[in-house]
Amino acid sequence: MSIITKKKTTQTFLASLDRLPLNTQRCQRNTIKKFTVFVKETQNLTPDQLCEELLIMKKQDEDEYINTLYCILQDFIDDMITKISARSIKTNFAYLRGYLYHLGVRTNEQDIKMMLKFPKVQHEEKYPLKLEQLRKIVESYSRYPVIKACWLAQSSSGMRIGEVLAIRKKDLEFKERIHVYIKASGSKNLRGRTVILSKETQDVVETYIEDLKDNDFVFYKGITKDEKSRAINMGQSLRLCLDRLGLDMKYEDGKYKISTHSLRAFFFTQAVRKHGENYAHRMTGHSGYLMQYDRMNDEEKLKMYLELEPDLSIYDLTKANLEIERLKTLQTKENKDLKDQLDELKHQLAQQGLDIVDKLKDEEKIE
Repeated sequence: MSIITKKKTTQTFLASLDRLPLNTQRCQRNTIKKFTVFVKETQNLTPDQLCEELLIMKKQDEDEYINTLYCILQDFIDDMITKISARSIKTNFAYLRGYLYHLGVRTNEQDIKMMLKFPKVQHEEKYPLKLEQLRKIVESYSRYPVIKACWLAQSSSGMRIGEVLAIRKKDLEFKERIHVYIKASGSKNLRGRTVILSKETQDVVETYIEDLKDNDFVFYKGITKDEKSRAINMGQSLRLCLDRLGLDMKYEDGKYKISTHSLRAFFFTQAVRKHGENYAHRMTGHSGYLMQYDRMNDEEKLKMYLELEPDLSIYDLTKANLEIERLKTLQTKENKDLKDQLDELKHQLAQQGLDIVDKLKDEEKIE
């Protein structure tokens, strides 16, 4: 080995993860942990030792190398079947491929297709969270305003639960509605965006915001600082709430039909119906939407959000108040437009009078 060649190991791979989003780092480290345990139990080796053995085998017999590699990978897939979902297995395998590549063991798409068998992913129709169910959930947290505000914030903005729980007081910008900028480094797909929170959310937040310091979390009350742990705690709180309310319906795999993601989906559904898919994708931070929505300024975003807000409100009184507010704004705008038109008409008439005077002067009919 050349003195300038740096040996690639598990440690160098883990060190390289620091540049990735935190959630990606966690998933990658979790996959490595699973594979390390599996290799230790089945081969009594570390992943680094296993890959070294495979590379030696590759130089001696290519066919034996391929067969051995894919037999080990199939055994790992089979081992995961009893522990995680089919969808998670494919995700874990994708992370594993990158790890093995770093260690010098490269997999081929065609070989994977022909030599490996993955469990089929079941696609159940997702349960749509109903407005009255959302209202029951929110109202059940009346004694816990921070959690109540969390659910309102997520359902009225479409943020991921991790994004909501990462918001600090200093991130809030109070305008006609609260604006929050989600930093690119804090988003799943590394795309920054501005989200707007509903009047209902703001009303709850204002009941306790004065007691918070600038660096305090707005939608999480506790000592847990790790993002994943915060999300787990809130998910558990929601499941206990669903059990109490009799909303604990489950899919065949045992997962609750209503989850924190249901609140995000609630916003997305209403946004699609009001302004279309591109707007909904943009506001929820999805990749793949048309780039035209990146050119919306804050005023345009707020205008579209205010049109959508009544559909996101959980109380009829709020909907009525928002409609009254909208009509007042519309009336004010109409009155302003009418005043501008009258002022323009007066200006035109005055100008016409001056033109007549000038003409009479030119004709020396008046001095």
